[in-house]
Amino acid sequence: MAAAGLARFDADGRLIWANAAFRASLGGCPGDSLESLLAAVPPREGAVRAADRLRAGQPVVLAVPPGDGRGLLIPAEGEGGELVLTLASEGGAPPEETGFFGLQDLLGNRAGEAERAIMQAIAVPLVVTRLSDGLVMAVNQPAGLLFGVPLDDVVGRSFAKAYYTDPVERERLLSALRDGAGSVDGFETRLCRPDGSDLWAMVSARRFRFRGEEAMLACISDISARKRTEQALEAQWDQTRAVLNGLGQGVMAFDRGLRLVAWNGRAAELLGLEPEFLHYLTPYGAIARRVGEGLAFGPGGVCPHTSSDGGAPAALGAPLPVRPAPDERSWECTRSDGQVLECLIRPLPDSGFVVTYTDVTERRNAEREIVAGRELFELAIRAAREGISQWDLRTGELWLSPYWWGMLGYGEDEMVNTAARWTELILPEDRELSVHMARDLINGVVNECQFIQRFRHKRGTVVHMLTRAIRVLGPDGELFRLVGSHIDVSERVCAEERAHAAREEAERALRDLKEAQAHLIQSEKMAALGSLVAGVAHEINTPIGIALTGASLMAERTRLIRRDFEAGTLRKPDFADFLDTAGEAAQLMLLNIDRATQLIQSFKQIAVDQASEERRVFDLRDYIDEVLRSLSVRIKRAAHGVEVDCPADLLVDGYPGALSQVLTNLVMNSIIHAYAPGQNGTLRVSVRAVGADEVELVYADDGRGIPPELHGKVFEPFFTTSRGAGGSGLGLNIVYNIATRRLKGRIALDSATGRGAAFTLRFPRVVPVDMVPA
Repeated sequence: MAAAGLARFDADGRLIWANAAFRASLGGCPGDSLESLLAAVPPREGAVRAADRLRAGQPVVLAVPPGDGRGLLIPAEGEGGELVLTLASEGGAPPEETGFFGLQDLLGNRAGEAERAIMQAIAVPLVVTRLSDGLVMAVNQPAGLLFGVPLDDVVGRSFAKAYYTDPVERERLLSALRDGAGSVDGFETRLCRPDGSDLWAMVSARRFRFRGEEAMLACISDISARKRTEQALEAQWDQTRAVLNGLGQGVMAFDRGLRLVAWNGRAAELLGLEPEFLHYLTPYGAIARRVGEGLAFGPGGVCPHTSSDGGAPAALGAPLPVRPAPDERSWECTRSDGQVLECLIRPLPDSGFVVTYTDVTERRNAEREIVAGRELFELAIRAAREGISQWDLRTGELWLSPYWWGMLGYGEDEMVNTAARWTELILPEDRELSVHMARDLINGVVNECQFIQRFRHKRGTVVHMLTRAIRVLGPDGELFRLVGSHIDVSERVCAEERAHAAREEAERALRDLKEAQAHLIQSEKMAALGSLVAGVAHEINTPIGIALTGASLMAERTRLIRRDFEAGTLRKPDFADFLDTAGEAAQLMLLNIDRATQLIQSFKQIAVDQASEERRVFDLRDYIDEVLRSLSVRIKRAAHGVEVDCPADLLVDGYPGALSQVLTNLVMNSIIHAYAPGQNGTLRVSVRAVGADEVELVYADDGRGIPPELHGKVFEPFFTTSRGAGGSGLGLNIVYNIATRRLKGRIALDSATGRGAAFTLRFPRVVPVDMVPA
């Protein structure tokens, strides 16, 4: 070792002081940064990386100016975060009389004293041992403290092998020293103290001539804590991994050598890494490069801890820092898909660090919404004319804005902002509700509330105020204030009350209208039934009259025969004539009574069906004939013809009364509306089966038809074009309701002016049980 340089840097890495040897090799003036000095003699890993290693307590190999060979920078931590660096330069073979730091030519007999002073000024444990046998030739105070031995008892009296847990370790170190051409860094080994305790150490060693002998300078760093941490982390990794994988956060832990020692799947997912890429002791740089090459992060902001001294910036956006932070730091980064991650880096005791990633996208969106909502609320308050109240729960003070008092008719000189005055103004029946809402806010049952309060105006009238109240928390997170806004909504409340009354009146009118409609519909049904009764009665009169005439004739002839018989004047020709007359009369009476019986039976069945709405299975062709027979009087009176086209034995399981009402209304509608007075026409009923489940019935007339513009109205209740002629407008509405509700079918109109009207009714052959109308 030809010369030694010393320098001190403050906590920010700025040069405070340097001796001549240090300045001769690295230059520098007070205030220069450590990185700028290293850039003059760039180390193997670059100026930025070398500065990071020195701050982490690791030595750095330099290339000093030509002629001086290589150099070693040895760091030590000073007071107040200062960094103390020792520069040891390796030149050619110095003369044997050169001392530890080559100061003999400079200091003469005082060289030994200077060597010892420099050794003790270095804060890093240093030990000089003879290569041949390991004799300890020089030790500084930090080394003595590390091993727990007095310096005077060690120098020249003890050998290095006594401080190795395994003597083979020293041979391994010497072998590494030879392989490294007299230089070795980062050599880890286990050492022991005289008291029997051991420690893990990281050794940086250099071979040199010391006082005329081949020696080794060893810089020793105690890494016991780190090794224990590494061993514990590695031993507990299986359990730790299970725990970490259960977290919603992404977690990655690195040791002081920037190697991955713990992680979970969530971290790989958030950083866009393949799960198989991460493994124990994966280098930090490899992870950083893979994240930078991936698609999870686009061009983002620079991490707040990125170096600004000209070092290469990380191509990562913000998910990973360029260098580990010396203390706890947090920042946010945004993925390419807009997902926001909260990143937190925490140092570990062994100089490693942990980075956690939390997906805060929803929280940030919610916060932005809250901020926007608050800004909007403040703008709305300024723009709107509202009363404001504040109740300080710590002091009990109540403040009501001048506009609040103005809504009640009071001027600013009449404001009395006390809870007692507020209680006087609110209506007694609303006080309990107001107290209850305030209690819920105070107890945290709700965070905000809205309700209407009634206050007494100065003139005695009632003012309805819409009150919105919120909780306000102090810096300590405790509730300390309730804030409310108040709007006079008296006009709105009155309008709502009027609207409510109007709505009730309208609903009442609607109910009355529905009752009237139901009554009219029932009346229309009864009128149809009455018409049916009148028609049937007219039809029955003829056969009954004929039967009655025959019976009268028989009674008269029987009386005459009895008279002649009793008088004894009965002749054989008279009796024979009586028998012929009786036979003809009996035959005539039987025929007409049978006809009347059929009419009565048809009428009875149709009337029962219409009145009872009984469900049964019936032959559709026979039933249509019965309905038309019951309407025959009206049809004949109008001189219309009837044609029926329906297959025989077409059975329907449903409501014959409903079908009777449909046909009756359609026939009566044609008789009343389809033809001009004296005009004759033909009414047609066509029926066919549609598949196995439906029946199609088409009723048509050849009358005047219905204009297309009225097609959308014909089924509406009370719509009629013959209201002046007594039309109710309910006939086709009843047809539509029966067809769609009771028969569960559908009905359509096809008509045009001058070419009649056709109504097509489709309904199921079997009405499902659950569709039975109420």
